[in-house]
Amino acid sequence: MSRKEFLSQLEQALQGMPAEECRRAVEYYENYFDEAGPENEQEVLQQLGTPEKVAADILRDYRDVAQRPQNPHENNRNNTHGPKNGSSQQMRDRFRSMDNGQKLLMLVLLLVAAVVIAPVCVGVIGGIGGILFALICVVCTVFFLVPALDLVAWAGMIALLFAAGVHVSTNPILALLLFGLALICAACGVLLGQLTKYLFCGVFPAMLRGMVQFIRRILHLS
Repeated sequence: MSRKEFLSQLEQALQGMPAEECRRAVEYYENYFDEAGPENEQEVLQQLGTPEKVAADILRDYRDVAQRPQNPHENNRNNTHGPKNGSSQQMRDRFRSMDNGQKLLMLVLLLVAAVVIAPVCVGVIGGIGGILFALICVVCTVFFLVPALDLVAWAGMIALLFAAGVHVSTNPILALLLFGLALICAACGVLLGQLTKYLFCGVFPAMLRGMVQFIRRILHLS
């Protein structure tokens, strides 16, 4: 039997159905043959069985659907999906048409895919977590390092001024050099003080507001 003969006999066996439902059923099996390819035509015919058997299954399913009480929403869904014409129905039909070896192979492939994908997902999540942790560490370092350097600059200025006062009478040149270094430390202290003020009065409140808004959005979505 060829594909053409199978479809012709199937269409004749489905004459008890409405024309539209019959057309959809035949069209479904035409697509099934197209997806399998001409080289697998005989294998598909063996899997499907006789046209009469296929038609009997379709008619039985159609009668079950027609006899089942339905509400308007179910009617709309049935009108958009003909007998065995939905994607999920196609997947079930294909799975049923497979032999035990093909089913086992599919299950093994799904298991291998899960085993391979799971470590990748864990690695990606771990990498994102590591990046976030590194950013948090950098921010904390900046907030602690800048004030510490500011204190060091002012402490250095005081120490250099004291040393300049000690050497002012014995070595005026060294005292003058120490006084210049003290001025440089003072300038660095002023700059670091302004940066500290900007961090704690500008950046830190903005970060807090951003975190609060982010948490509110999460709570609102949940």
